[in-house]
Amino acid sequence: MKRTQYGSTLVELMVAMLIGLVLTLAALQLFFTNQRTFALQQAVAELNEDGQMAIRYMVADIRQAGRGSAIAGSIPPVVLDSTADGNTGSDTLALNYWGTTPCADADYPAEDEVQNVYSVAGGVLQCTNALTGSTIDLLTGVESFQVLYGLDGDRNGSLGVTNFVTASDLDADSVIVAIRFALLLSSDRFSLGQIGNTTHWVLDQEVSTNDSDLRRVFTSTVQLRNYNWDAI
Repeated sequence: MKRTQYGSTLVELMVAMLIGLVLTLAALQLFFTNQRTFALQQAVAELNEDGQMAIRYMVADIRQAGRGSAIAGSIPPVVLDSTADGNTGSDTLALNYWGTTPCADADYPAEDEVQNVYSVAGGVLQCTNALTGSTIDLLTGVESFQVLYGLDGDRNGSLGVTNFVTASDLDADSVIVAIRFALLLSSDRFSLGQIGNTTHWVLDQEVSTNDSDLRRVFTSTVQLRNYNWDAI
């Protein structure tokens, strides 16, 4: 009895191999896409965490500005001699109040004068205890730090911001009732894969970039709790 043997031809084997190769490439593409998406989400989360941490720290400190002793009452919230408008660079914010926790050095055993000076050096946001000169690093990847000061210029007995100005517009008679600040943070933990000109507005400053790093602007406005009510 004659038996007929059945099998795959060479063409069928090649077609099957081709289909398998296409499916493998599609699976690899999906895998790499998911990996890149995960890396992007992780980098964005880390950038947001760093920015929010810095914002919370500074907001808590700014709220103390102008707080005086039991005898002095309210005092000027910023130190004009140390506060500066950075023009094309980062600004400098010098807070002034009575408390027990300077940003650098150990806590005071009792309330005393605190002068915390925020500035940026080499892309690092720093805080300096102006009374001792000690400095701590708060955050890296800072490309711009800008500050505006909310003034109450109506002098009508009602609290409110009439305009925001830079440090260069402040003088001894300025009644500061709010402080607005912004940070432009960058991260090289993930490359967007494309390089293009991008403009970031950091309050009154325009920052142009031309690389593939992640960036985000963080902004907060803090109403001061301590001020000279008689001057409002």
